[in-house]
Amino acid sequence: MTFKVDGTTATATAATISATYTNGILAIGGTDSSRTTTLGFALTPTAAGTGTYTLGPLSAANAQIYIGNPAAGWQAGVGFGSGSITLTSLTSTGASGTFSFSLVAVAGSGATGSKSITEGAFSVTFTSVPSPSPTPSSGSTLNALIDGVSWSSSLSRRATLTNNILTITGQDTNFRVITLAVPISGGLLVPPSQPTTVTLDFTPGIHGVVTMVLGSQNWDNGHAGATGSFTVTSLSASRVTGTFTVTLVSNPLNAVPVPSARLTNGQFDMALERF
Repeated sequence: MTFKVDGTTATATAATISATYTNGILAIGGTDSSRTTTLGFALTPTAAGTGTYTLGPLSAANAQIYIGNPAAGWQAGVGFGSGSITLTSLTSTGASGTFSFSLVAVAGSGATGSKSITEGAFSVTFTSVPSPSPTPSSGSTLNALIDGVSWSSSLSRRATLTNNILTITGQDTNFRVITLAVPISGGLLVPPSQPTTVTLDFTPGIHGVVTMVLGSQNWDNGHAGATGSFTVTSLSASRVTGTFTVTLVSNPLNAVPVPSARLTNGQFDMALERF
């Protein structure tokens, strides 16, 4: 990876370069040790992959550079600085392209003024990311089918009941996070005599909230087109079980809209924490 900083050439050697493409986010960074200069940038490629991505209000791309020891920093992102990244190739194993940025000082870092990054070029092989270690399950499970594909909270999961709001969240080893928050009657302090169902539809009135996050992509049931239901089948002082089905839609804050996601056959059997 090579680039110029205010006209001075910098080169990041292979040993200092880190490049990953995980959960839809391409992140690349490298260091020119001789100049104590580290440059990094990240973007969310579209389905097409290759093309030019401009840093600005409608883009989640960002860039930063740190120079010196102690390091002063300059950056660009949504609402500050500017620039572009052009992907000329993007595969499952690597990427190449060019970049240029106009970076502004990071407050409190000792930096002043701006930095011009020009003639940037990169050709990288993605760094393998070790899988995280799952947390103990405590006998808890949270599972669903996402558009027909099996998903489970294999990395972590938790259920809490606070002020009559039941919150269940789980994360898999790909860092996809699903969270459900539903109102539960204060009288349900023992297993209910019949299933208690809460609507997950996008309609006026009291309903449950469901979100799903994967990298920079966000889905929820808070917008038109969302529908579903959440059923508690048992609730005690220490455990909650039930089922859910929901259609989630793209959150308007996504830089690039994502298709709706259908969660079916949702099931949970969770140790319960109370506050």
